[in-house]
Amino acid sequence: MLTPLISVIIPSYNRKNIVIEAIKSALEQESKTFEVIVVDDGSTDGTEDYLKSLNLPIILLRKENGGVSSARNAGIKIAQGEYVAFLDSDDLWLPGILENQLAYLQSHPEIPLVYTDQYIEVDGKNLEKTRFNREVVSEEQKTKFNLPGFVQHMPIHISSVMIRESIFEEIGYFNEDLKIHEDTELWNRISEKYNFGYIEKPLAVFRWEKDKKHLLKEGFRKKFVYEGRKYMEIYEKMKHGRLTDEEKQSIKDSYEKINEIDQTLTSVHEEWIDRR
Repeated sequence: MLTPLISVIIPSYNRKNIVIEAIKSALEQESKTFEVIVVDDGSTDGTEDYLKSLNLPIILLRKENGGVSSARNAGIKIAQGEYVAFLDSDDLWLPGILENQLAYLQSHPEIPLVYTDQYIEVDGKNLEKTRFNREVVSEEQKTKFNLPGFVQHMPIHISSVMIRESIFEEIGYFNEDLKIHEDTELWNRISEKYNFGYIEKPLAVFRWEKDKKHLLKEGFRKKFVYEGRKYMEIYEKMKHGRLTDEEKQSIKDSYEKINEIDQTLTSVHEEWIDRR
């Protein structure tokens, strides 16, 4: 068997009936120079047995529950591809995403990460505007992720990202101390050294409410706030005191946003839609 050019990593926890939709959207991509690695992060709903029963052309990795960062890292460490693409278990890819991402990175050797525009699905329907058509984002802003994720002009979602596997040796893996905001923290680290690539075409679907119990329960909102403060501490340490005026203001604005969520315990769903 030829070594795959791309490794697709899908982490999943207790989403037996949802993850299969994500897997199929990956397997249906026209390019066949890829492997699909599904990391079952200690599910208790029979995910492993169910996926094995389907005999899909995937690599199924079972591990003890440790959170999405550890699941993605486990997938990365067994990946054979030169490029790694991520897909969350409740999201979908549209035809052509891997081909477009691969073509971009191969033609831009100086860029380690490329992301695409994305549809946002709420209540089973795509919103009228895509993720990056909801507000004006300059071309320069699309190439950087240098501000905290709470105020960042371009909210990159991981299901739209392809990255060179070699970057993990240089920058490090997903921070396993973070249970949320872990992707944002990685984008910040990469952006300290590199620009990002952007593909304007929406080639993924971010299904915000697909797993409603997971996203909207009060415990998740409290975790969102707790992990948000932890992420901000990491962000400030990363800057080593070398903060621009824009970064200082963005830190202040981020803490205000976190405190507001903490005080009101407003649904993350509603707050996110209002922001975007």
